[in-house]
Amino acid sequence: MHSFIQQLPKVELHMHIEGSMEPEMLWWLADKNDVSLPYQDIQALKAAYQFKDLTEFVNLYIQGTEVIQSAENFYTLTLAYLEKCKEQNIHHSEVFCDIRTYTDRGYPAEIVLEGIAAGFKKGKELWDITGGMIPCFIRHLGVDAAIQDWQILKQFKDDILGIGLAAIEVPYPPSMFTDLFNEIRETGLKVVAHAGEEGDADYIWSAINDLKVDRIDHGIRCLDDPKLVDYLLDHQIPLTVCPCSNTSLHVVEHLSEHPIKTMLDAGLNVTINSDDPAHFGAYLEENMVAVYEHAGITGNDLWQMSRNAVNASFADVFRKQQLDALLLSERFNLLSSV
Repeated sequence: MHSFIQQLPKVELHMHIEGSMEPEMLWWLADKNDVSLPYQDIQALKAAYQFKDLTEFVNLYIQGTEVIQSAENFYTLTLAYLEKCKEQNIHHSEVFCDIRTYTDRGYPAEIVLEGIAAGFKKGKELWDITGGMIPCFIRHLGVDAAIQDWQILKQFKDDILGIGLAAIEVPYPPSMFTDLFNEIRETGLKVVAHAGEEGDADYIWSAINDLKVDRIDHGIRCLDDPKLVDYLLDHQIPLTVCPCSNTSLHVVEHLSEHPIKTMLDAGLNVTINSDDPAHFGAYLEENMVAVYEHAGITGNDLWQMSRNAVNASFADVFRKQQLDALLLSERFNLLSSV
């Protein structure tokens, strides 16, 4: 089965770029940019990646953002992630980022946007990996901060795939940002929102009704509301589920309890993703292995989620056709090998 998963052509739609920072890169960037870390050596830093709770995870994530201080740093980080995509047979990836973390420290937004864009350009040249970035508003900082970020981001709208809403979900419902996202959609940009991870099903309804999202990030709490399940099924709104993230952050205590199989069997448009792969010790391939081994997911389920991800992506029509054709051509050989 591991060989099947490795060979399966993949697409990733829910990955925060700083969440791909391995301890070795964090240590190297800290040294390069003269940032003091609270660890005696690289081994102590690696041990910190085995965090015990949400607070430790957040602290580690923030330390990762503090060592990034230039577009070159973002380029290096992005290219390292895309090299991992090459190793894992990921052909297209759409990564989350934000500018607020860096502009609040006095850096120009360009270090984020230009650095990631350069990384994707190089990844396309080297490995034919397509994709790009989806800047997100940090919802717990409020609407005014998001409006300020949008004034910057809309100047770069041709360089981004869409706009997202991320970070602490409760008590910051998507409805807080309705007017802003109305303006964003009018520019033609795609819209996504984290909803239904820590927040209940009402947060998913709000993302749908108030923001009119193209995709729901996470969305696992949809099963609490049968009417919402019916709506998601009828409209086939994509859900970018992150199983190992959910267990690492104790949204679900064990993968055997994860609702991903129930969601798939209900006909929902589920995709599988890694969220913060370096911190959770699981990139896309490892997430697939984990749900196969513990959550009742089959080889056909993994193939279907990969196809769902192709169709849910913000790639252009030609690229979607390429990726879908690749999956269809490989289906018989892949499934017969399981």
